[in-house]
Amino acid sequence: MSKNRPFIITFIGDISFLSALLSILLSIASLLSPGFLERHNFSTIPLPIFSHHIMQILLYIILLIASYGFLKLKIWGYWLMITYNTFFLLVNIIWGLQNKQPFISTNVMMTFIELIFILPTKKYFYEENFPS
Repeated sequence: MSKNRPFIITFIGDISFLSALLSILLSIASLLSPGFLERHNFSTIPLPIFSHHIMQILLYIILLIASYGFLKLKIWGYWLMITYNTFFLLVNIIWGLQNKQPFISTNVMMTFIELIFILPTKKYFYEENFPS
């Protein structure tokens, strides 16, 4: 069975994979050298759950796994990518409603746009759409 991956899946998967790798490296650098992100003008999404650094690294590892499954056209990769983006969309909307960030921020718009592009790709993750 040969699955040809459309460009949009490759693009979203590669960008997510790269983003997760860079974010893990930045989180580790920040953990080892407090104030590293602030000195170099990087911003991260603070999550008030458990330890900030551990939670960020855990979420980026989940994004790495989701990106891998998404790029390999695995149905679990598709649903994990949907779940990950929906989670961050909801977190950003809740923070917007609590006035912790602007309601229409870059995070909300990028997550929403990514979901718009991911949702129609569902057909590429089912084997019956590909001839043997």
